[in-house]
Amino acid sequence: MMFPAIEQAAIILVGCLASIIWFIINILLCVWVYRDAESRGMNGVLWLIVVLIGGIVGLIVYLIVRKEKPPPPPPPRLGYSTESSLSRRFCLHCGKEVDADATFCPNCGGKL
Repeated sequence: MMFPAIEQAAIILVGCLASIIWFIINILLCVWVYRDAESRGMNGVLWLIVVLIGGIVGLIVYLIVRKEKPPPPPPPRLGYSTESSLSRRFCLHCGKEVDADATFCPNCGGKL
């Protein structure tokens, strides 16, 4: 059975819209994976490529092997104004206390 021209055009339009929506979802998913990997101290570009090439399988692999998110650094204690408490620094990646003159965290190796 042949479809009339209007029905064929509608089918093509629906197919194009579905393709565009699928493309947008994939782009948003890749952006999320990149940002999530970077926030966990992992290589965001590598995981972006894995998800781009592997699709849903790459996403599943990422969700299985991703690291735990590092805890936020503890809030500064109010009421203490000694010089030693003002010179304390914490790593942005793992939350551990580091020396005031350190450029890399001795615990995780992250740049301060």
